[in-house]
Amino acid sequence: MSSPPRVLLLNNSIQNYAWGRFDGIAEAIGTEVTGSREAELWVGAHHRNPSVVAEGVYSGRRLDEVIGEDPQRWLGPTADSTATLPFLLKVLAIGEPLSLQAHPTRAQAEAGFAREESQGIALDAAQRTYQDRSDKPEILVALETTYALCGFRKPDQAAALLGQLGTATEDLVALLETDSDPLRSAMAWLLSCDDKRASALWEAVVGFGGFSEDLDDPFSWVHHLSVLYSGDPTVVAPLLLQLVRLEAGESVHLPAGNLHAYLSGSGVELMAASDNVLRGGLTPKHIDRDELLKIVSFEPGIPPPPQQSQIEGFRVYDAGEQAFSLAVFSPGPNGTQVRATEPSVLLATGEPAVVSLGADQLTIGVGQALFVAPDEQVVVLTGGAVWWATSGSGLPS
Repeated sequence: MSSPPRVLLLNNSIQNYAWGRFDGIAEAIGTEVTGSREAELWVGAHHRNPSVVAEGVYSGRRLDEVIGEDPQRWLGPTADSTATLPFLLKVLAIGEPLSLQAHPTRAQAEAGFAREESQGIALDAAQRTYQDRSDKPEILVALETTYALCGFRKPDQAAALLGQLGTATEDLVALLETDSDPLRSAMAWLLSCDDKRASALWEAVVGFGGFSEDLDDPFSWVHHLSVLYSGDPTVVAPLLLQLVRLEAGESVHLPAGNLHAYLSGSGVELMAASDNVLRGGLTPKHIDRDELLKIVSFEPGIPPPPQQSQIEGFRVYDAGEQAFSLAVFSPGPNGTQVRATEPSVLLATGEPAVVSLGADQLTIGVGQALFVAPDEQVVVLTGGAVWWATSGSGLPS
């Protein structure tokens, strides 16, 4: 007698953060409208908001608990008792800009976590910086026109833009033009502004007459941020960082050390399953200035986007990350076979997906997902766009 397939139908919940859009996830992928501010749909086993098994013997159980009880069954024969799903899949609906932030390398995360543990800082303390020992690289694939800040401008370009604000930015411009480490020094200047300098900069921003409504103009975002974050010197970040515009299907890669902020739009995001976020502004939350300056990479430029390729009907987004890989497909006329060597999730968007499991079939509702254990085979017969998230070696190549 053959063993039952190692698959789990998952219900996934929405995070209603203040920066989300009203019915934003519904607009992005076709879930039912809630009439509330929807920011993120989470798909995975992250302990903060894990997916829940929708049916079968595990119905109503959290995915992280199910995996934890038998990691070798769900993650593969080499998984030890502490293993968990290494990635987290999300859908983002960005109604207002997110905070200016960066993520550490694994070595930085391990050192920072150990340090804060030794200091006795509780995991839920407001001043806690490191939530776990993992790095948190990310990719985002746009579902519509999406704007973000990602990586630094060249110092001379940033100086030219900031100089348009007048005398209030003279010291900042001088650092960019003459300092031996100009971008680091400029960022440190913004993060350590005293009340007098911050007030002068704020008055320069408010009094600036060159604001545009063109979203491709960085000054339009300075104006928008100034409305949301009164008195925050980092509202000038769009003049210091690269402004990125993504059209539907285009993607961005945010490796460790990259300073970034999503501004507007929506997209499918895949990341290592970590919660380590070091914020640098545009937020009421804790800012660890010194630690942020240690982990940020101040090399100018936008990181290379994930490499796109078309493989066996899948559009693959490969960022070269060990923790995750992402692909999207629409089922072909004879169905689309999915067989991964690593644990995977299949997220249905647009319309429900009908999946064949040998002689059986099941339906993945819009916004639901199917967890597939390593080396299990499923065939997606019909549906809209299906997003396949797995670890770095789990996709066809």
